Amino acid sequence: MASTMATEANVSIKVLVDTEKDRVVYAIADHNFVDVLFSFMTLPIGAIIRLLGGKYDENFDVFGSLYNLSQSLNNLPVKYLFSEESKMMLLNPISSAYEHCRKLKLNIDDTVLTKYFICNEWECNRLSFKLSACNSTRCINCGKLMNREVGFKYENETSRADDNGDSNGVFVSDVSTFIVTDDLCVMPYTPGCCIQLLRDAGVTDMSFLEERSVDIGQEQILDLLRFALSCGSPLTYLVLRKTREDLVKLNHSTSIKMEVPSSDPKMFLQVSLQKSTGKLLFAEAEEDFVDFVFGFLAISFGALIGRLMNGSSSLVCMDNLYRSISTLSAARYLASQAVKDVLLAPHFGHRYRTKNHLFPLKWAIYSSIDMVLPPRDTQDWWDSCFLTFKGEGRRTSLNDPRVNGELFKHSEMYMVTDDLVITPCSFVSTMDILKKLKVPLNDIEKHKVSVGLEEVYMAS
Repeated sequence: MASTMATEANVSIKVLVDTEKDRVVYAIADHNFVDVLFSFMTLPIGAIIRLLGGKYDENFDVFGSLYNLSQSLNNLPVKYLFSEESKMMLLNPISSAYEHCRKLKLNIDDTVLTKYFICNEWECNRLSFKLSACNSTRCINCGKLMNREVGFKYENETSRADDNGDSNGVFVSDVSTFIVTDDLCVMPYTPGCCIQLLRDAGVTDMSFLEERSVDIGQEQILDLLRFALSCGSPLTYLVLRKTREDLVKLNHSTSIKMEVPSSDPKMFLQVSLQKSTGKLLFAEAEEDFVDFVFGFLAISFGALIGRLMNGSSSLVCMDNLYRSISTLSAARYLASQAVKDVLLAPHFGHRYRTKNHLFPLKWAIYSSIDMVLPPRDTQDWWDSCFLTFKGEGRRTSLNDPRVNGELFKHSEMYMVTDDLVITPCSFVSTMDILKKLKVPLNDIEKHKVSVGLEEVYMAS
């Protein structure tokens, strides 16, 4: 867990509460709060599942099958992948906005402080400047374990919020004030906008309106994210502490319309159906399909909504955040056009890209990390070695856990259930699922089906 999670930091917002209808009409916030909201777009799906996993509640469960997918990867023995680093990388996807998010006053992404390891031999580091995110990786030069941990040295921490709560805007302008509606539409603050929102909310008696100041910390931001993925009034549930009985769930159904390339590659599955009902019992898949499905965990929300769903998913509040970023002027309200691009179309890290990844996403090498290597004759040289983003040393490269563009070994079949529980195929696991579903053997039929982008979009 990143140290930022342990830091007692807060941001303050003012909310306008309609006491007659027991709801939040809107909030007035500065850049600190809006920065955190917009950072939701940069979070990989796997990171969100991990962050909210400890707060699992079936009333606020929108990930369902994706949670099962994450747990399946966590439970999968390392022997089925080419390296332990492959599994660690998939379980802990790093946001392409890595450097931006570490400057947030409230940063909920706990993957920021990833550990890195180097070879114990000074000469090997001089030759390759190679890093590994796993201490069981072998050095490409000497073959020894890369198990010497090397830390970051942040020379200039003024980019982060200071102890007095003052900070520069990360994604939005630090001189702007914003209105945030109950369903997370974000817009510049103007008196006229406030009046229009009150009209739209059907407020006729101003005596029922009450302004409150609310301090929000790490736990509240996690709750807000959870509510934003589950209901249409996350600020109301956060501020007024609504109970689960009050929750009005979103209808999670959507139709994705994307242009599928004519060269859409296909993967093949053996599916077992119940003949009497047509119900899918499970599918048998090779490593290409498993590689593809697990790779979904590394896709960020911005890429999911913007690139794969054309800005319109079934997650109303997340769609509103995306549209808010789209409509805000980069010159006036955002830090820059480059930052706007990072939020709306976060790149997919090249280490997560395998030849089985079908989605039309942009690829990028993540943050440039430099290593400062002291002279060879320095006593305990490894204690003086450090990593930095400041361009002080020599550019490093992360060890690539892929083998021929793949993360999973061949010659293994996997069982995939309808709710994305994935396990290596075995007679025992097959019998267990049939017993659980109470399906007689003479009521099962098998079919070979092909799966590509078109089928993935249709199933979404």
